[in-house]
Amino acid sequence: MSEHNNNNNHHHHHHHKKDGSSLFKQKSLAAIQRKKLIEKVLKLTLIIIAIIMALAVVVVYTIG
Repeated sequence: MSEHNNNNNHHHHHHHKKDGSSLFKQKSLAAIQRKKLIEKVLKLTLIIIAIIMALAVVVVYTIG
């Protein structure tokens, strides 16, 4: 009984270690991709705001 329990525990630990490493890799990859996506969206948002401001200035000066 004791031997079986020890073997089972060892197997579980090994599996958990492998799983954790794989999960960490997957999470970090996802985090990198998410960071890149956020940076892309922020850059695009800033460009859109700049264009809107530039257009607003042109419109104001044209009307004024």
